Amino acid sequence: MVTMKNYILKSDGEGYFVNDTKLIEDINDVKPIADEKAMAIMKKLSKKPYNSANLSKELKLDKKATAFYIGKLEKAGLISIEPQKKGEVIKALYNSFSHEINENKIKFDPKMKSKENEYALAFFSKFINNGKFDGYICVGASDPHGEYKAVAKDSYYTAYLGMFLGQFIDLPASMPVVLDTDVISKNLFKKNLIVIGGPVTNLVTRDINNFMPIKFIKEEGWGLKDKNGIHVRDYEGTIEKIKNPFDKEKEIILIGGVRNIGTLSAMLAATRFSNITFKGYTGEIPWSRMVRGYDIDGDGQIDSIETVK
Repeated sequence: MVTMKNYILKSDGEGYFVNDTKLIEDINDVKPIADEKAMAIMKKLSKKPYNSANLSKELKLDKKATAFYIGKLEKAGLISIEPQKKGEVIKALYNSFSHEINENKIKFDPKMKSKENEYALAFFSKFINNGKFDGYICVGASDPHGEYKAVAKDSYYTAYLGMFLGQFIDLPASMPVVLDTDVISKNLFKKNLIVIGGPVTNLVTRDINNFMPIKFIKEEGWGLKDKNGIHVRDYEGTIEKIKNPFDKEKEIILIGGVRNIGTLSAMLAATRFSNITFKGYTGEIPWSRMVRGYDIDGDGQIDSIETVK
């Protein structure tokens, strides 16, 4: 017979955590064990098994009192007492006990958003359909292609994006990552698209560039042009969202930079630092944000993001 356990769910800044619990239905059964001495015994047993003599000695309780509380805890189903040749061994069966005041059945989705990710969920919502990914992630081909015969070196950034989106969606049944050359050859332009990289290495970025709020321009070297001017620094990137010009029911998100490090800055802004980047987002479209990535601690890795409005 399989015994179904109950769990309490806790949340902090690092995620969700569970602990097993003994559900005590009658409030009168809680009173005998809601005692600091009983809890002291439970705390000891939660770390390792004891016999009553050692519990009595470590907690400085007389043997009679120790036996009294052990009996109450056993009756509540929180501990087990196993006879052995040299006495009994007492083990904890649960790490907590609880009593329900009202039996509400609130379904918990382990992928439910935490408060700090609600804006990111809103930003990517068009790509999430009943917990499934709806669309394609487009990366540049790793072979020389396009008018500049460029080789994309930022495709692996998609793995980080996938890890981030995994908190909202289940594993797709089919591969949602496609090459820019696939989008062109298979005419996938009328889909929801997340496009990674600039127009030199990703030809889809090239083809949608004129529709974007922030545009890549080629003036004395590549740069990004927004209302504040032209941005040409390597560590600058852009995150943008528009209605798909080829199908207004779909959307396109662009995550890119002039150089690899700019695309990486934009990717980190959209994932690791999403609570900063998308703070306050409520569905605006078109939407765009210039970002800059910095290596503050000097270890060669971007560890800080600045958004430029």
